[in-house]
Amino acid sequence: MVLEDRMIITAASAAFGPSLLALLGSLDCNWPGHPRVRVYDIGLDAGTLATLQKHQIEVVPVPPFCAHWRKHFTWKIWCWNDVPARDVLWMDSGMAVLQPMDELFEAIDRLSYFVVPTYHLLTENASLNACRSCGVSPSFRDGKMTLAGTFIGFRKEGKMKAILAEALAIANVEENIASVEKMHRHDQMIISLLLYKHFEHVVMLDGMVYCGWLSPQQVTGQKIWVHRRALAAVDQAYYASRITSVGQPHLPVPPEIPNPFKAGLKAAISAPERALRKWVKRQRQGKEKPYDGIRDKS
Repeated sequence: MVLEDRMIITAASAAFGPSLLALLGSLDCNWPGHPRVRVYDIGLDAGTLATLQKHQIEVVPVPPFCAHWRKHFTWKIWCWNDVPARDVLWMDSGMAVLQPMDELFEAIDRLSYFVVPTYHLLTENASLNACRSCGVSPSFRDGKMTLAGTFIGFRKEGKMKAILAEALAIANVEENIASVEKMHRHDQMIISLLLYKHFEHVVMLDGMVYCGWLSPQQVTGQKIWVHRRALAAVDQAYYASRITSVGQPHLPVPPEIPNPFKAGLKAAISAPERALRKWVKRQRQGKEKPYDGIRDKS
């Protein structure tokens, strides 16, 4: 296996196929000369796969490496370990690149990683099972912010390579990575605990610049918009049309701000219906379970 110096990796299922294509187009529009991209397939549809093949984008199917491989984002940690590159930039498929980000590889060169915070505390996001499996006490979470699994980079050498391997070994046991409570965060809690455990101090980049979620203009100098499939149709189509082609830099339009009166009226009308559906679901399935990381429906 030939080890590349730098690579960008992502993964998607069918529900995120359109967002994946938009991500690839945003890279080509807004980060000319970016490293090669590899896509991991966790259930992509035939149409998206055909588009990727047309543009000669490498696609690697994720194998069923454990019984729960598609749940709890366990597949993401496998991808981090599988990628054949020294310096790796992981990007979730539900985001758009707004500017070049070569400086991230300088951070990786100096630190062996780069991370951004989610601005939530590990006491909220990390389960007791995760603490136990990572070899730390529950109090170890105190005062520490959860690190995002949405956008992360690392050098697969030395300590960082060992941390990735340890994360996968932990995640291969389902109770270690599964959410027990609604706010537990699967892959994020595992990688956060291990980074805090093995590095005396964890240096974080600005989460608004590199993981802004409100709009593509959330802060000055923003470089990533985590839109989570909220990209406008016109931007979705434009980015998809620019994959592997030369194009002008293009910033997506901000999401529409809903009319407060209409939004309030819709919420008032739909609230009883939602409550009834949840009640019926609980009666059929028992206590509502935390999100397990699978989203197949578009």
